[in-house]
Amino acid sequence: MNKKVFGLILVLIFSGATLFAMGIQEEIDQEEAIQELYTIDEVATKLGVSKDDIFVAMGDPSQENIDYEAAAEKLNVDSALFEELMNSLEPMKEIVLEPYTATINGIEFEVTQPLYGWNELPKNVEIEREPIYEFTNIDGETHYYEVIYVKSINLDWYQTAYLAEKAGGYKACITSSEENEFVFNLVNDEKYFWSFPEDGGHYGIMIGPSLGGYQPKGSIEPDGGWSWLSGEKWEYSNWAVNLDDGIIDKDPRDNTQPNDSADGQPIMGFGELNQPVSTWGDYTASPTKPNGEVRGTYAFIIEYESDPRT
Repeated sequence: MNKKVFGLILVLIFSGATLFAMGIQEEIDQEEAIQELYTIDEVATKLGVSKDDIFVAMGDPSQENIDYEAAAEKLNVDSALFEELMNSLEPMKEIVLEPYTATINGIEFEVTQPLYGWNELPKNVEIEREPIYEFTNIDGETHYYEVIYVKSINLDWYQTAYLAEKAGGYKACITSSEENEFVFNLVNDEKYFWSFPEDGGHYGIMIGPSLGGYQPKGSIEPDGGWSWLSGEKWEYSNWAVNLDDGIIDKDPRDNTQPNDSADGQPIMGFGELNQPVSTWGDYTASPTKPNGEVRGTYAFIIEYESDPRT
């Protein structure tokens, strides 16, 4: 039988990043349509692997041509069988990962995408690990801080928090104005901030590196329940305050934070004004553009309680 090929498109989304698998059916007539078709779950079962294993093995979601042989080698399965099964995927609009509970720094979060370790990140993730600096807080505790520059801006809050834990720390958790200024000075550069268009509805507001603050599910919005991944008490905050000065704050709306303006902003980071600032805003955990492209973070900061270099 002359089999038409279904192309598999993997799209990686990290607020928010979610992975999708889309089978596209092209000009299949009635007779050809009787061939056996599989869901991605059935393909995984036939191969003896998990659906997430398949997503990881496929690698870069932006690739035009799928390297089935390389993916099959990662999965330790027969490449011909793997390609045949993938080309027999049921045509459907999308296959979305079911929400599942991921534990990060001992805290449970509901996520809808796989979380990758440092050696598992897809090929289209470009990161640079910067030098480690130490800081002694007002309580006398010395911690260590490492900036991770995400040049590809396609990692969301959950993924960066997961990587921070895998490195042996947590995303920076701020407990004093002194610590806040120290951490901000590590990323006080426009390359670590992305901005909305100046002629758009957000007036060029800049969003900077995300931090380790989060709201547990069910918290009263906008300011209820804020907590740190480190488990430290939430006693210090530096939320942005509306300025309307036309220079640092060009947004004519009241931009006082947190405001939960997107009806679901459970994480936070530096930003919310028109230049890099040490104030904070609340954000969506997996922000995406309408075309599905992740609009994540250009950087995050890992905080260690002991020197990771020793």
